[in-house]
Amino acid sequence: MSNYIALPKGVTEETFTKAIKEYRTLLGEDRVRIDPASLQSYLRMTFAESEGLHRPSAVMYPRTVKEIQTVVGIANKYKTPLWTVCNGENEGYGSSSPATQGQIVLDLKGMNKILEVDQELGYCLLEPGVTYAELDQHLKKNKINLWLDVPSASANVSVVGNTIERGSGYTPYSEHFLFSCGMEVVLADGSSLRTGMGGVPNSTSWQVFKWGYGPYVDGLFSQGNNGIVTKLGTWLMHPPPPGGYMPFCIKFPNVEMLGSIMKPLMPLRQTNIIPNACALTSAAWETACANGRKADAAWSLYGAIYGSPEQVALNWSYVSGAFKGTFGGKIRIITEKEAKGDPTFEYRKQLMMGGIVQQETGLDKLRTRGYMRFSPTAAARPGECDQQVKVATRILHKHGFEYISELTVGWRDVRHNIDIIFDRTRPETAKKAHKCYEELLNTFGKNGWGINRANVAFMDKVADLHGSSTRRLNRTIKKALDPNNILSPGKSGINLE
Repeated sequence: MSNYIALPKGVTEETFTKAIKEYRTLLGEDRVRIDPASLQSYLRMTFAESEGLHRPSAVMYPRTVKEIQTVVGIANKYKTPLWTVCNGENEGYGSSSPATQGQIVLDLKGMNKILEVDQELGYCLLEPGVTYAELDQHLKKNKINLWLDVPSASANVSVVGNTIERGSGYTPYSEHFLFSCGMEVVLADGSSLRTGMGGVPNSTSWQVFKWGYGPYVDGLFSQGNNGIVTKLGTWLMHPPPPGGYMPFCIKFPNVEMLGSIMKPLMPLRQTNIIPNACALTSAAWETACANGRKADAAWSLYGAIYGSPEQVALNWSYVSGAFKGTFGGKIRIITEKEAKGDPTFEYRKQLMMGGIVQQETGLDKLRTRGYMRFSPTAAARPGECDQQVKVATRILHKHGFEYISELTVGWRDVRHNIDIIFDRTRPETAKKAHKCYEELLNTFGKNGWGINRANVAFMDKVADLHGSSTRRLNRTIKKALDPNNILSPGKSGINLE
């Protein structure tokens, strides 16, 4: 009987035992765990696939860059792959389960230093274990008047992890990777790289000028497996003056209005009259978030206006005028005054000013049973958005699921986040959820609609959707940087096997 719940592919138990001994000599037994109890949280998956396909062999907790460099050297020596996570929070996309069985989870949650916050220029430098809640507490404790930009599941999520997964939030700084600046990365050969201006000795502009000199390489370390990000700079937003923030919600009674909503919305977004990533939520999403209280509209649009009080007043006249001109009295426009403390409005108000939302919504409770997020991107054209919703609704209903979605509206794109919620303890329901996701993926691909993020059960298929040339390039880069295939093999469909 094996001493391990899984082994890396092609590695014997004898070889793996030698590797574990070396890892423990470096980190200590408490930070190299092989017992089933310690590994249980890394088996807690939300997607509809067998845990046995994604069972880790061990988990390690490094605390310094030097430790990671030594870990990488041992991994190369024994060919033991490392699946890197920041603190295990990746709900909807697979949690912290590795893409293939037997990988060692390298959990960076112990690297949780806030290394610098610059209030004057509005940036911070973080280690990967720092969560949004911890950064928020640091800003408040030190009376630093800067806003975060948080994803909806904000409190326990790693800032670095969400950024390199190209996550998004709801303020004008919503595109997290776009607003990152300067990385430190441990490569597969154990060397350390600082991107952008970070290679200049005593650089004063590492966190303020993204591009550096020569090819821009930061993208190689986002949604990929070419290195382990150990530090990341990210920009923070100076808040507007008092009276310079106005959240709003517009309620639309009919599903068929979606295309008509996009027509006035996109000019307002592209001119930054509405500068933040708006959330357009379906009725089922609203009902779930409101703990079952039935939604009062087919679509709810949440946005905000920022600036001086005078700018806010002027821009609000453009926003309200554009939607009243299009829809007349068919819609309901809600500001803070009309909301009267409504909890769903308050939740959105906090998100759009970078606030940490600690309370659990009804949607969060539903997701604990099991769920997968299907994340296609749409061009922000009225017809395309409308068609995506119709296709998704048809496929979801066919498999017995509700259409539960939030469309996050960027400058020219729409992130169409669709939640497939099911009960993982019921095999037939899980099987239906898996088939539903698969049909969504195949059908959206045939329509030319790309997927921007995927859980580990579907990473290969999403990579196929993006074409053989991209797969070949990713494999070529991987082979050059990580010839022993030790860094998160299978991540985003990139693997040398």
